[in-house]
Amino acid sequence: MMNLIYIVLPLAFACMALAKKPNLKESERPKANIVHIMVDDLGWQDIASHKIDGQAIYETPNLDRFTKNGRRFTEAYAPSPVCAPSRVSFLRGQYPVHTGVYSVTGGQLPRAHRKEVRMIPPYYFYGLPVEEPMIPETLKKAGYMSGHVGKWHAGGKYRGYPFPVSQGFDFGFTEENGGPLFYNDPELWNPKNAHKNSFNGSWQPIHRPKDRLSDFATHEHRDRFQLDQDDRPYDHPTELAIGFIRKNKDKPFFLNFCPLYVHGPFATRDKKRLELYCKKMGIPFPTDPGSLNTGQKGHKNPYYASMVDTVDWSIGRVIDYLEKTDDPRNPGFKLIDNTYIIVDSDNGGYSGSHYEPITDNSPLLGGKMTNYEGGLRIPFMVRGPGVKANSQCPTPITLIDLYPTFMEIAGLKYDPVLKLDGCNILPLIQGKSSQVINPKGKERESIFWFYPMESHMAITMRKGDWKLINNLGVGFRGKLGPELFRIREKDGSIGDLSENNNLADAFPEVRDRMLSELNLFLKKSGVTLPYRNPGHPSVSDRERASIAKVLEMGSKEDQVWVKLETGGKKAKIIEAQLLFTMNPKPFDSTGGQREEWFPAPATIIKDRIEALMPPGATHAAFCLRDANNFLLTSEPLPTFEEVAFGTVKNSEMLQNGYAYKPGLHSLIKLAVNAQRAAKKNGKNTQLLASAIEQAQVQLQVDTIVEKNMCDAIRTLRHRIRTQEGAFHSQHHLLQRFPTEPLF
Repeated sequence: MMNLIYIVLPLAFACMALAKKPNLKESERPKANIVHIMVDDLGWQDIASHKIDGQAIYETPNLDRFTKNGRRFTEAYAPSPVCAPSRVSFLRGQYPVHTGVYSVTGGQLPRAHRKEVRMIPPYYFYGLPVEEPMIPETLKKAGYMSGHVGKWHAGGKYRGYPFPVSQGFDFGFTEENGGPLFYNDPELWNPKNAHKNSFNGSWQPIHRPKDRLSDFATHEHRDRFQLDQDDRPYDHPTELAIGFIRKNKDKPFFLNFCPLYVHGPFATRDKKRLELYCKKMGIPFPTDPGSLNTGQKGHKNPYYASMVDTVDWSIGRVIDYLEKTDDPRNPGFKLIDNTYIIVDSDNGGYSGSHYEPITDNSPLLGGKMTNYEGGLRIPFMVRGPGVKANSQCPTPITLIDLYPTFMEIAGLKYDPVLKLDGCNILPLIQGKSSQVINPKGKERESIFWFYPMESHMAITMRKGDWKLINNLGVGFRGKLGPELFRIREKDGSIGDLSENNNLADAFPEVRDRMLSELNLFLKKSGVTLPYRNPGHPSVSDRERASIAKVLEMGSKEDQVWVKLETGGKKAKIIEAQLLFTMNPKPFDSTGGQREEWFPAPATIIKDRIEALMPPGATHAAFCLRDANNFLLTSEPLPTFEEVAFGTVKNSEMLQNGYAYKPGLHSLIKLAVNAQRAAKKNGKNTQLLASAIEQAQVQLQVDTIVEKNMCDAIRTLRHRIRTQEGAFHSQHHLLQRFPTEPLF
């Protein structure tokens, strides 16, 4: 008996010691993990416990519990009212004016939406170049393993290059030779489980609208969305997120989990939840796949409600794993105890159309694709070490603040080389401060937005209690000029969240001061502003007559030029750039076959604009701004109303386009320089010399045969890339589409 006591008592005390977690000092705690969950299009009022206007309809028990266990930022903002620029800005820590990504369909020639529209959006990048640093590359310096799961929309072209693994993520998706997208870890993405490898999980689009009442998940074994014991459809991205944590829990990790929910198409594979929300909303279960809530306000869409319910379940799965799993780096603790979890959204909730309303952001005005609060204000919650449960912070923040904040969590010093616009908000997360302090030690007072797109073309600023929207007269409500709203009252209470009371005329000194600061911000950024549309009805005959006409286009070797009318009352050209592409159809086999256009500098010499064609460019056009802010292009371009986006490639709209020869000439120059360098380093250049000779033959032809020209460019590009002893092989334009077999 005595021996048994000697055995049992120590075990009991040991269990008690484990049950009572030691109180580690912050300096003794291992580097904290970071889990960032960015939901697609989740609105500020979509989480049940956050709803301040009417009774909650959507059921979000996991996010409600998260709110109680963490800290909620009630005035958090996305960097943009649409997804791609917000995601790029988060990953880069910069405003869209500095990333160059303004919306979702970039990398194309600027043209009017329709003839009657007042302004034309400027050129902007489709995605962030691979050369730009992102969060995972910086965290790697502190020993972090990084993983990305789900929506990307931060790369170029249709398929997304640069992919997550191109930008520093250890785990993420990529492609090889233009093939299907895949995740780069066979333990987590097993080709043998092909029927379960649904890339986008249960969100996987239901291709035909009529199928949204027939593609529900079942218990059938071969159903790739097979229902689990709780009648939830299998969701592969959720499993990948948990799998990444499971595999890397013995080291500090950063997970960027981006569910494709709750973005459209608006449908669900979860019949049980659809039945639930139809019942809650008093709607009979549909027999027709059409809209169930035409013209109705409020949370009245059962398809969308089911999607919100599903993403809440998915997030709950990840949190549950963190709460139940022992931390191998922190004995006696669970992973949750040393993990910062952030849940947010890439923009405000999508309102939908009159035919099918989606969500309702009330009392906020507007929604996704607008610069009003409904489009910019997002849910933002965080749990983690030092975070007070069930607390709130009213200080305005933005997603670009997460880059420097993650650096602080990782123990990395601020690096001015990164040129971050965001500020470290860890003191706010931990409740140690109510101010956002910039790297210079001063309080940040202003946040900026630049969204020059047709849905709501405006430049926006939040400063203290005030918000200024300088409307350019295009899109939502068709407003022109500044609007000023008091978002928060002087006493700190909630102000004009609905942005109903424009105070621009009542407080002219505030309006003008903010306008001046906003314009200075734009000037320092060097951003290209929208152009006036010469076809707009408000343009006078005198102004229209002042627009210079293109007289000639030409080229000599790798130089291209355009000559314009001058003299008299013709307005001067004050800004010029050459836009070029390298991947028309003969160089593009990937999904969507999207041409991507890039900018190159141009020089204005009186009536002549000149530029050097970049190596391998196949087509180009000049994009010019005159003194009256009108857009001129070297060749006329149709409106999007005349030729819809994606129906015809930009290069096919051009009659001239400086096709092939100038870009080939530039590529030959690069190849000759590479040949000289390689010879100097004692390397064999026979293959490169042969490719140069083949390309020079194409320069001499009178009539371009596209196939022959493209073969010459493709071969020469390949020979330069593979030439030993020449640094020219690393030219960034030669590396632009590394997964494209035809490039």
